[in-house]
Formats: sequence, C-alpha cells, structure tokens
Amino acid sequence: FVGPAVAAPAPAPELTARADRSQVCMLGSLAPLLCIVSPAAGRITPAQMAMSKDAGKMTYLEMPRSRGEPTQLCAAYGGVKLEVELIGDEEWAKRKGKIAPFMPYITNPDGTIMLETTVIMKHLATVGGKFVIDAKTEELCEVANGAPCQWVDPIFNLDDEHNWCGALRPGEPKYDKWVIDMVAVLKDWVAKLGAGPFFAGETPGYGECYVWHILDNLFAIDKPAFTEAIGAEAMAKLTAFYETFAALDGVKEYLARRKKVWGLPGSRAQPA
Repeated sequence: FVGPAVAAPAPAPELTARADRSQVCMLGSLAPLLCIVSPAAGRITPAQMAMSKDAGKMTYLEMPRSRGEPTQLCAAYGGVKLEVELIGDEEWAKRKGKIAPFMPYITNPDGTIMLETTVIMKHLATVGGKFVIDAKTEELCEVANGAPCQWVDPIFNLDDEHNWCGALRPGEPKYDKWVIDMVAVLKDWVAKLGAGPFFAGETPGYGECYVWHILDNLFAIDKPAFTEAIGAEAMAKLTAFYETFAALDGVKEYLARRKKVWGLPGSRAQPA
C-alpha cells in the first residue's frame, strides 16, 4: 500500500503517512507507516494511559504467529490491559484502507488508531513502565522487524501451496540466502547479549520481545541447522535468553494461555 495520507470516514480517525520500514511478512509488500492524528477534544494523553495501564484494543490476523506476538509480550510483561481482537481475511478485507492500511493496529481508549509494530511496542512499554527503553533496545526492535528477520514469519506460517515468498525450503535460492543473512544476525545478537541474562542487562528492553518472537519461530523452522551454523556455544546463549525471557512474570502466563495452533496446514506451524 503506497500513497498519500489516508482519511478514514467518520467516526474513524484521520491518518497521515510517513515512511514505513516494516510491513512485509504476511500482508504483502511495503506500505507507508501511518500514525494517528488525534482530535484535540477528548484525547487521552500518554500520561493518562500510563496511569490506567489501559492500552485499548489490538487487532491482528488470527492465523499467523507473527507481528501480533511481540506486541502482546510487551503488554503481558508490563501488566498493560490490552484487549486482543484476532480477525480472518474476510473481515480484514472489509477494514483495510478504511480503518487501517495494515496490521497490527491498536484502537486507543480515545478511539484513535495507532499503527506500526515498533511504535506500538514502544508505546506499550511506556504504558507498562517495566521495560528498559533506550536507543539500544529500539535498534534491536527495528532489526527484528526488518529483513532478514521479517522472513521468519512467512517461512514458519505458510505451506508450499501459498509460498508467495519463494523461500520455504532448503535448496530454494531465496531460502538459502535468507539462512546466510539470518546467521549473521544471530551472531550479532550473541555478541550484543554479552553476559546477559538480557540484552539490556538484568532487566529486559522492550525490543527483546521481538527478538524472542523471532527465535520462537526460528527454532521451529530449523534450530539444529542454525546451531550448526553459529556453533553450539552461541546457540546455548540464545537459548538461555529465550528460556529466561519466557519465564518472566506476565510473559509465562501469556505463553501458557496463548493459542496452540498457528499457520496453514502443511506449514512448519502445522506439519502434516
């Protein structure tokens, strides 16, 4: 979706466009990042949201384990009240370009719409008040939201029939190139993780929710192959982070109750 500012019909909010750096995976090609312009009257301020810890409602697709996950991890650890609405393709077709140009999106308590995964995550971290928020974790979040990490979601969720990305299996040139690029990211993460337990030290930064999500899908795709590529010691460090993050208060409860079936039948998410 490329174009000028989009104005949704009343009572939906106005939307204005700026450069997008993320929307690839499940929803197609890059789209402009749209951010809300809130009406002056009745607008709920970030400070008011932080006091109530009510972030409104997040909407995402019901099928994939994808961008909806790191946002929910952010809310879970921060103790943020976040209603989650998972919709199908038919319902999304009715809303796309009218309410929002892509997902996930948040409908704030004041009715305005917030877009872009990384923006939403930082917002939820601010409302929750528990994550480290700094330039380093913001960079982690951006890397996890961009190439090559963004390919993890379709590779995990899609089957061969719906292989629009052409990168599902070893031996496919795009897949093999993705593996090479992803190995470089993993090695960089190992270096940045340092002594841990988190990238930000004793307390996680909000960007680590996205790193955890990427590892979650990546391990299901082919953890043994990536272990061979980066080495057992390096993979052990990433696995220790993965397990420690999953045990955080709020996160472990979310993971225990989240849905168990993802993706399309015949995908890595639902192997035959």
